Parts: sequence; structure tokens; C-alpha cells
Amino acid sequence: MKKLLIGFLAVGLIMGFAMTASAQPNVKASGQLYVYGAYVDNLYMSKGSATGTTSANAAANAHSNIANRLRMQFEIQIQEGLKLTTRFDALERDWGQKYVVNTTPPDGAVEANISMERAYVTFNALYGVFDVGYQQSRAWGTCAFCDDYDSDPGILYTYMTGPWTVAANWQKRSAYAETKQSAGSLNGATANMGEGSFQASGNARRLANFEGGTDNDHDIYQIYGIYRWATGQAGLRFEMDRDASTGKLQSTGTIQATAPYGFWNEATKYSTAGVSSANAAWVSTFYEIAPYAQWKFGPFDFEGELRYIWGKTEYDSAAKAALVGTGLTDVDRAGWSLYLMGKYTMGAFYGGLEFAYITGDDPSTTDKNEAGVPGGAAWDPLLMYGNYWFSKHHGALGNPNIVGPGAANVGAATTFNWYLATEVETNEWMLKPFVGWKVNPNLEIVAQYAFLKAVNKPRVNGNPNGAQFVGDTYGSEFDLYANYKIYNNLTYTVGFGYFWTGDYFKGTDSNNNVGDNYLFMNALNLTF
Repeated sequence: MKKLLIGFLAVGLIMGFAMTASAQPNVKASGQLYVYGAYVDNLYMSKGSATGTTSANAAANAHSNIANRLRMQFEIQIQEGLKLTTRFDALERDWGQKYVVNTTPPDGAVEANISMERAYVTFNALYGVFDVGYQQSRAWGTCAFCDDYDSDPGILYTYMTGPWTVAANWQKRSAYAETKQSAGSLNGATANMGEGSFQASGNARRLANFEGGTDNDHDIYQIYGIYRWATGQAGLRFEMDRDASTGKLQSTGTIQATAPYGFWNEATKYSTAGVSSANAAWVSTFYEIAPYAQWKFGPFDFEGELRYIWGKTEYDSAAKAALVGTGLTDVDRAGWSLYLMGKYTMGAFYGGLEFAYITGDDPSTTDKNEAGVPGGAAWDPLLMYGNYWFSKHHGALGNPNIVGPGAANVGAATTFNWYLATEVETNEWMLKPFVGWKVNPNLEIVAQYAFLKAVNKPRVNGNPNGAQFVGDTYGSEFDLYANYKIYNNLTYTVGFGYFWTGDYFKGTDSNNNVGDNYLFMNALNLTF
């Protein structure tokens, strides 16, 4: 009997330990260490005696550095159907840079030594899956117009059955997280900002959230469906973006941000009405339809995505009443963006064509804004133009003394109109043929050439009577680069890019001299 009791006790202990062990969370780690080094010869793309090429800014014209970013993500499977996901970035800066960078453009991005970006819980309920918390929110379709680097708080419900995925999503974005940084206005053709692409910028604004609005809400509502088959997928998404972060102007309040798709001169109009340091309060409501498709058929690959956006920026009735006779009016928005890519593969070689078209605002219409959805910061079509890493660690293309705030022929710095070219593609059409050769399983060589042009020539500060840019050609870029896999998880990239500068970067003065630009870069990318 005693032996039997001891046997039962041993079995009980074993089962207890087994149950305890099985209840322990299962942790999965993944991440990336990206090291990027480059030399840029002519960041301002100016030549000779062009405006701004003085000794004071010559150092900023030719630029070289090495930068890196460590990204870590942990998925903690607590039990079946219940998971916690967290993600943080660390050491995101140039080598030798202080752990907190300057908040003045062009170094306006706020970077800390460790930046927690995501924390959300995933659980099964109501026949589907919920994701609740700070999570990836701006990725969709081909990702030509998305930004998967960013995170937003929200609630996502996903239902999957067979080849179908149906989802509903609600996101809460901060008053300053999207498009309202201190330097930029999308009333211009190519502004130094985009929909959410500078979420970490504008530190002074985020630390001084003292608006007098009635509701500081910025909400995104989405519903979408995706159908997948063996060789491809297609999806359709509808989105409503309501930004009431400036709410209604209070008697003691100060509206800190101009409407990114609003009246071109709202700040001046309001100040002339006798209200100092304030802009007209506004609420914007935009709707977007976004179909996409990706398909592989034999040696052919195809993907395409369309974004059509429409809606209105409405100014507070009290603000408009105070501005009677000044011309301030609500602004209708309607624009579209298209991305297409086709590729043909023949053995170790492939070639294809990439096309993008993003409508720009027509400055002659004061009550309309025709700007389409900007290209995503996560989409890097070239080594320089529109490249996230290039823009982040070297800066925007173009001479800020010609096409930046404070330039004599662009406008006062207080208007914050930037027409430089960043990683956020706006007001452009691009045609890019490319070819590639997979020399062996570890080595790939790619050559590409892109022609870039503005859809609309901007006018100074978006003023319909302002001086117009003399040209609409951004230029063209040729890139040659190679990827070599040292290990399956470690890739080394080396590349060269040359940019033939177009007359767009002369701004409004044809006498300004522009010069070409070139780049040498290399990068080490560890993923696991």
C-alpha cells in the first residue's frame, strides 16, 4: 500500500511538473540589424554660383556617414489562442551621434536610445481574431503607398474562411502624429511630409499638446476583404479618415497646426483678422477606396494598386465668421494614386517595368486640393529618390535655399512650404525599367533607370497668384547594385546611383544652376 501511495505521488509530481511546464509562455524572437553607409556628392543638387552654394552650407552638400538600427520583436504565446506581441527599435542613429538628435529639420526625427513601438494582444473570439493595442496599421496591398515602419493604437478584427479574409479596423492617431509636423504643408506640390510618414517628427508639437479644441480626435475606420488563390491575391479596402484634432477654436486656445490639405493661406488669413499666433480651426473627413492585385503566371509577375481619395476640410464656423471677406473657404479634396509593376523571368535573368502616378495639387484652385495618397516611406523605388534610408540619414534632395522654407523666391519660413524630395513620393509620375541577374543562389545584380516628373508645377506657397516653378522635371536616376548573401540571414549590398537633376529644382528662377548628384552606398542586413 505504501509503495502504491509513493507511486501515485510520483506520477502526480511528474504530471504536475509537466502541466506547469506546458503552462509556461512560449517566446519567439525575431528582428533585424541594418547598417547603412553612404557617400552623397551633391545633396543640394546645385552647381557653381547657384543660390545657397556658399561656404556656410557646403558641408551639408557633400555628405557621408554610417548609420544603423536594431529592431527586435517578441511574440509571447501565453496559451492557445492568446498571444502578446511587442517591438522596439534601438540605436537608430548615425555612428557617433548622440542618442537624442536635434529636433530642428532636417534632423527633426525624434530618436531615443530605445523606442518602444508596439505592444498588442492577439486573441481568438467571436469566430475570428482580435488584435488590440499599438500595432502595425498602415500596411496594405503592394505597399507602394503604405508605411509598415509605423505603429498606431487600434482594434483590428479579422475573420478568415477558406481563401477569404474579411476585417474591420479602428485606429486612434494622435493630434500630431500625421502630416502636421512643424515644417511642411501639403498645399505645395512636393512637401516634406506625407500621410503618417513622419509620425515620429515634430517633437515640440507632441510635447506641447495644448490645443483648445473640443475634441482632439483623429480616427481611422477601415473595412476590407482579401481573396487568395494559389498564384496570387486581390483585395479591396474602404477607409474613412476623420481628423478633428484641432476641433473648435476656443477663446483662449491656440491651434498649432494648419490643415495639410486645406486653404493655402489660412494662417495669414487668420492673423490678419486680429487673432495672433493662431490658425483657423478645422476638421477634415476623407474617404478612400483601395483595390490591389498580385498575380504570378508562369514566368510573369504582376502587381498593381489604386488609391482614390476624396472628402473635405471644413473650417470652424466661428473662424469663418471672423474671416468674412478674406476668402477663407472649405476645401474639397479628390486625388488618386496608381502603381503598376510587371516582371518577366527567364532562367537566371529577369526584367520588368515599374510605373507610379500620384496626382498633385493644382495651385490654381483655391477651394480644391487634388493631391493623391503619397507614396509610402516603406517603398524604396531607387537608391536616392524616394529612398527611406537615404532621406533619413542624409536628408531631402534639393537646395533648401531654392526650394525650401525661407528661400527668397519660395516664401517666408513661417509658411513652412517645402518642395524638396524626400522618401514620401508626392505629385509625381515615374517610369522605371529594371533588369536583374541571379548569378548564383547567393549573388544578385540589379540595374534600374527611372524618369521622374511632377504632375503639376507648384506655385510659391500654393498661392494661385504666386510665382510658378520654371520646370516640372525632377530628373532621372540610374542605379546599379548587388546583393550578396553571406549567410541565409545576412546580406551585404553595395551600390552606385547617379541622378541627372531636372529643372524642377531651379524653383521659380531659371537662372539658378542645378547640378547632378551621385551616391556610393553599402549596407549589411541581418534578419532572423
